[in-house]
Amino acid sequence: MSGEPGGGDAQARLRRMQRLALGCLAMATAVFIATLFLPPTFAVRLLKAGAEAAMVGGLADWFAVVALFRRPLGLPIPHTAIIPEGKDRIAASLADFVRDKFLNPQVLAELMQRSDPVQRFAEWLSQPVNARRVGMHTADLVRGWLDLVDDRRIQSFISDAVRTVLGKLDFSPALGSVLEMLTQGGRHQQLLDAGLSQLARWLGQQKVRDEIAARVVAWLKEDHKYKQLILPTEWIGHQAAQAASTGLNRFLAEVANSPVHELRASFDDALQTLVDKLKTDPEFRRKGEEIKAFVQDNAELAEYANGLWKALRDWLARDLEASSPQVQQHVERIGVWLGEKISRDEAFRTSINDHIQSLAESAAPRFADFLTRHISETVRKWDAKDMSRQIELSIGPDLQYIRISGTAVGCAIGVLLFLISHGRELLG
Repeated sequence: MSGEPGGGDAQARLRRMQRLALGCLAMATAVFIATLFLPPTFAVRLLKAGAEAAMVGGLADWFAVVALFRRPLGLPIPHTAIIPEGKDRIAASLADFVRDKFLNPQVLAELMQRSDPVQRFAEWLSQPVNARRVGMHTADLVRGWLDLVDDRRIQSFISDAVRTVLGKLDFSPALGSVLEMLTQGGRHQQLLDAGLSQLARWLGQQKVRDEIAARVVAWLKEDHKYKQLILPTEWIGHQAAQAASTGLNRFLAEVANSPVHELRASFDDALQTLVDKLKTDPEFRRKGEEIKAFVQDNAELAEYANGLWKALRDWLARDLEASSPQVQQHVERIGVWLGEKISRDEAFRTSINDHIQSLAESAAPRFADFLTRHISETVRKWDAKDMSRQIELSIGPDLQYIRISGTAVGCAIGVLLFLISHGRELLG
């Protein structure tokens, strides 16, 4: 432990307060000595009693204050130099205090219940000035990130790391495991529903039906040159497009209303077959290795990726050099929107608060153990005298008021006791 809080200012303030306390004690001593040479009148004896008690109070408090930090006058008096001698005990007590009062799971839970941190964050973020601050910090972060990844050694490290990770990846079984996870619980059926719904919406568009009709008409004119002369080709084209749209909608409705439709079963079988082949089929495994080797060793692909990265980096660099970067503006808008969205959605706030509280309660004991060990071990490593000196510089000036108060209180008590013991003389 090194350095002093406040440097020379703290040292000067401590010395100034020590001189003030010493001056009060010296004044009491001077008064006491002066009374020894004056006639022993009642007033002189009263003054002497007050000065004598003030000396006792000032000296006792001087001893108490000094005993906290060192041995008074260097004498080996028991129970002195309390802070340097009890450094390890103080370290353990400080660590326990932090653990019990700040990192106790119940304390953290009560704090979060009282403070509603998500609401406070949302209110803070919804303020444009705060969102602007977040945007500025994000822009600064992106600038720093660009400087980092622009370093050729960093680029080389990232490239080697990607190649190493790809080299250890068993591509085909890994893809099979991912697909298996994605299809658990029939989640892939939702994807099928979404795809069919999108197809229905696409066919429902007038321009799409017009395109289908035009292609039917073109087919009739090309493959049935003579028949189309006597047939209403335009009408046939529009009817064909309408029939395709109506038929597909009817089919989609059947699929949507039937959880056991044969299309769903075929989709299940196709995906399960693909998963099994990805995980077990040697041919799929070989194809996976070919893809992996292509990604790792293909110079054109690497050059293309580098070109994309260079274009993105150059765009970011130019944008961040502008007076009002788009990156910063987007972050600001997202920040304000997110803050307002969270503020309005009480259920969402409650859910996030509950998750934060649960995470804090589960992580607090482990973090508390780490922090208490760190505090205890760090304080134990400090030099005892230096630690004592740092504490004295921090609180020593305030402790000198105890010496001053002790001198004043001692004087008052001395005068009071003298008056009590000599009250009859005063009344006579």
